[in-house]
Amino acid sequence: MSFRHFITFLGFWVIFGPVKAFAQKDEVTQGKMLAETYCGACHGFPSPELLPKKIWRTHVLPQMAAYMGFQEVQDSLAIWEERSPEEIQILKNFNVYPNEAIIGADDFQKISNYYYLEAPEILASQKPKATPIPLEGFEAKNLFIEGIHSPMTSMVAINESRAELLISDANANQLYAKTITDELFTLPAINSPVVQFIPKSPGVFNFLTIGSITPSDLSQGALYEMDLNSGTWTQILDDLSRPVYGTWKDLEGDGKPDFLLCNYGHHVGNISIYKDGNFQSEPLTLGGAGARKLEVLDLNQDGELDIIALFAQGNERISVFYNQGNGYFSPEQILLRFSPLMGSSYFEMHDFNQDGLLDILYTNGDNWDYSSINKPYHGFRIFENKGNEQFEESWFYPQYGAAKAMALDFDQDGDLDIASIAFYDDLENPNHQFLLFENQGNMTFQPRYIPEASLAKWLTMDWGDLDGDGDLDIVLGAYNHNFREFSKLLIQGIKEVPSVLILEKMLNNN
Repeated sequence: MSFRHFITFLGFWVIFGPVKAFAQKDEVTQGKMLAETYCGACHGFPSPELLPKKIWRTHVLPQMAAYMGFQEVQDSLAIWEERSPEEIQILKNFNVYPNEAIIGADDFQKISNYYYLEAPEILASQKPKATPIPLEGFEAKNLFIEGIHSPMTSMVAINESRAELLISDANANQLYAKTITDELFTLPAINSPVVQFIPKSPGVFNFLTIGSITPSDLSQGALYEMDLNSGTWTQILDDLSRPVYGTWKDLEGDGKPDFLLCNYGHHVGNISIYKDGNFQSEPLTLGGAGARKLEVLDLNQDGELDIIALFAQGNERISVFYNQGNGYFSPEQILLRFSPLMGSSYFEMHDFNQDGLLDILYTNGDNWDYSSINKPYHGFRIFENKGNEQFEESWFYPQYGAAKAMALDFDQDGDLDIASIAFYDDLENPNHQFLLFENQGNMTFQPRYIPEASLAKWLTMDWGDLDGDGDLDIVLGAYNHNFREFSKLLIQGIKEVPSVLILEKMLNNN
């Protein structure tokens, strides 16, 4: 246990006292009811079995005590220590850390007893899963960028209209374009790492910068526009709260595309809608912090485009905002709600079973939080659409640190396969950080791996026809969060890490 964690543990112990090893059954029941009431009011109720006792006691419960207003714990955690005055003011304005406790110390003691007594000593291993087999039909090509030895690739994107690969590196804080002839160009200056490439119209493209990749409530993100028709590069939005996803959609069917933006933020954030792409007026805002990804489609089949969104911070959920027309959306309705320990990271909607209803492809594996341990419930899932806003899990592939899963028909056989990446440490199976799941029907998928994917840890991914030959290629972006991450690769004998791995589909090879 580090000194910082010891202080955290000690402060928590002094305030709430030792856990009662022989707490009465009714006290545990009371603790559960209190946890469901207070914890469940802010997010999905987290069952004690999701974490081991030690993690609950020394990491998660102290953080929860700070959020519930216990000043002594806030002091022991030094919650203001590494924040700027601007960010501190933001948190105080939103009352993230209350000045007074919102629950009695005795009641929080009961919650603490409940979690500690009911939690396991250690988490179970992941359930057995289909064994990956080699992936054939792809040629792997490493892309190294001169001067970047420990890449932090924040974006890879295939621009099919120009047969080019776009790359952003968070360490160099630079944006690059690789042409079909393998020339690498440096694009105009950006204020922070690019996290998304957004086609707007022929010859016009947007680039979204996040501001801070690490958790922050400062608004430092921006939206840039490159217009190849006029030869201009313009910053059109700034002061955005860690934006991570944007898209152009005509929500009202009036021929004027609207811009929808996911501001992930940290404790604050939202979905912002700029009507008709008018960035001078105040946007309509929906949801809250943690807006990670959205889909725009007619979910209830009433002829209007609805917004389905993944929120991946605190109150993790997939929600729908039904389009009422004339720029109005009904209040948020939750389709799926998850524990804050799930680590939701990405989702898409597709009709996997070809029944005319859109299913949810969901990824959870974000592990950069207060409980950074291998979690058996991390992985890739399909929630089958049963109609009437009901979704049921029909496929689960356990995978530590699952980061992203995208649907594509890589073998062009008419059904949807899944390309996935997982950002985790597995020295025994480093090949499995990228898997391509071949659809075999009836919600069964055969995972396939390619050995070259063991060369790095992949955090970003895209697919498309990169070389213009009519089939689908896949690109992976390597990300070393810090020297510790890089050193783990060195232990494996990997001395040079590519910024990007290009998996080029071989012509006429299914």
